[in-house]
Amino acid sequence: MEIPKTSKAMVLTKFCEPLELLDIPVPELKPGDMLVKVVLASVCGTDVHLARDELSMHPPCPIIMGHETVGEIYYLPDSVKTDVCGTPVKVGDRIMWSHLFDGTCYSCKVLHEPVLCERSRGYGFSNAYELRGGYAEYEVVLAGTDFVRIPDDVTSEEAVGVCCAGRTVVNAFDKLYDCGGIRQGDSVVVTGVGPVGLYSVVMAAQSGASKVIAVDISEPRLEFAKKWGATHVVNSRSFPNAEERVKHIRELCGGRGADVIIECSGVLSVFAENFDILANPAKYLIIGQTGDGEVSIVPNKFQRHNAVVIGSHSGDIRHYIKCLKFIQAHKDKYHFGEIISKKYKLTDANQALADMRAGIALKAALVND
Repeated sequence: MEIPKTSKAMVLTKFCEPLELLDIPVPELKPGDMLVKVVLASVCGTDVHLARDELSMHPPCPIIMGHETVGEIYYLPDSVKTDVCGTPVKVGDRIMWSHLFDGTCYSCKVLHEPVLCERSRGYGFSNAYELRGGYAEYEVVLAGTDFVRIPDDVTSEEAVGVCCAGRTVVNAFDKLYDCGGIRQGDSVVVTGVGPVGLYSVVMAAQSGASKVIAVDISEPRLEFAKKWGATHVVNSRSFPNAEERVKHIRELCGGRGADVIIECSGVLSVFAENFDILANPAKYLIIGQTGDGEVSIVPNKFQRHNAVVIGSHSGDIRHYIKCLKFIQAHKDKYHFGEIISKKYKLTDANQALADMRAGIALKAALVND
């Protein structure tokens, strides 16, 4: 099959400036590299912050963003026969892939935690001329990258959320369950119900929790959280102050506070306020904090609530696979594809980013013309 010479891409050429439509030369493929045609690339909140240089990492421009991508295999080297599960693959199959981990560093070899790899090569954050981002017609999947074939009974819209929010939450829940997890009858509070929060809600709803309480400032997001299993929703703006809000949430938890809090909002004041909602004992899982900002907290609140505080970031191919299986098991009960609230042409990527920032789109996705 003839490799295309160029690929259209929406490129972040400078932070805080609109993306530019460019024709990017398709790099020479090295042995083992694949080329995929982008089927669907969803817009992550991380992309919204990256475009404004608001993240703790600051990769140099130009960048093709997009790390949540469903791709159709366009060029498959002879050396690649199966995905990581041993499922045969061919040209035309839909796949999703993790970041590339080197497999030889301490984190990969000794800790068996590739997401902590010291020499990883990411997708959606690299130089635009490497063509490793989803805001494009085509994308290069480097040799050695773990990938999984998307099952035929899972739509691209159902699958694309797995590529970031879904696998991130699965990884976080694995860590939570290493510390005791969600026990039968627990009250779970999820603060912030963007995509990461929504996957947290639905996975908590399928646990032994008696109550899953979703907290946000967006009524549409809270209504969506009900569809994915929230038993109660709280609009933070409905309360005159934090004290009243904390009191109300604690009462929803039976008066003793939340057994498990999952922080997905990314808001520093929410992170701090959540310590006042904790039961005794409790677990506090932090997934949504991605910036460099600071906030004051009282260390005694950790101790007084006998709190286990867990931080978790990203995920590796194990978590993609687990999340795909979760979707297959529960897709008749929860309409996972509905998380994609609006689709945009690739050339409308700037509007998609603006709508995500404004909260107009729960989850925007880019499609090629």
